[in-house]
Amino acid sequence: MTKIKQIFTGIVVATSVCVLPNHSVNAASLINFEPVDGKFPDGSVAVDNMPITDQFSSLSVTFGIDRNLDGLPDAGLFPRLEAVGNSDPVVGFVSTKGGGNDIAAPGFENRLGSFFLRGVGSLTNGESLLISYTSPTNAASAEIWDIDGRSGGTFEQWEVQALGFDLSVIDSIISPIGTFALESSPWLWSFDRQQKDIHAIRLVYTGSAGGVGLAFDNFSPLAVEGSEPEANTSVPEPTSAIGLLIFGAVAYRLRKGK
Repeated sequence: MTKIKQIFTGIVVATSVCVLPNHSVNAASLINFEPVDGKFPDGSVAVDNMPITDQFSSLSVTFGIDRNLDGLPDAGLFPRLEAVGNSDPVVGFVSTKGGGNDIAAPGFENRLGSFFLRGVGSLTNGESLLISYTSPTNAASAEIWDIDGRSGGTFEQWEVQALGFDLSVIDSIISPIGTFALESSPWLWSFDRQQKDIHAIRLVYTGSAGGVGLAFDNFSPLAVEGSEPEANTSVPEPTSAIGLLIFGAVAYRLRKGK
């Protein structure tokens, strides 16, 4: 009976490993500035216009403003959490397609969610958002929203810079010149380098139009969004489990015959 019990236990364990879904996920977290149960990872309660600094430090990043472009956060200046909609006079972006300030174009509402990150004030140029890493990364991605074209030949445009260990620019991406297609909509940028040499990321406004706000969202700090391995949740066919049972029974018979 002992041998039969041991073999049966082995069959049950093997069958469980095969049948139960694998929920382990090896993926970088996406920072979309949407609180869970009203709170951010550090336990702070999400409030419109609150400064965003180290609330996401558990994901190896902190946020700041770098107006003098030295690669270091400026003292006393912080990006702010911005609620979607016309909840207050502080504006991240002016939305004509969305029918109000800080409102996504039709079809993009779920992507923008309820919150995003803006600059220090309302429609202030030159905010230069700075994201500093406690441990370097080789890849990241995020969205800048509402890169407009303007009348009179002026336009909005951004440069996304990857900074190395000495905080010099080691890579950069230039956004398209603002167009109506990007009005109240996201532009996705990404870095995917061979080695983990990105110590900070900085967004610098390079357009010619004035009165421009910053709208930043859906930041993947450690990988390009969508490139992370998916969780394997497949469940094998019932015949797989039956096959294991048959295999175990045959193995027992052979062992008993010896």
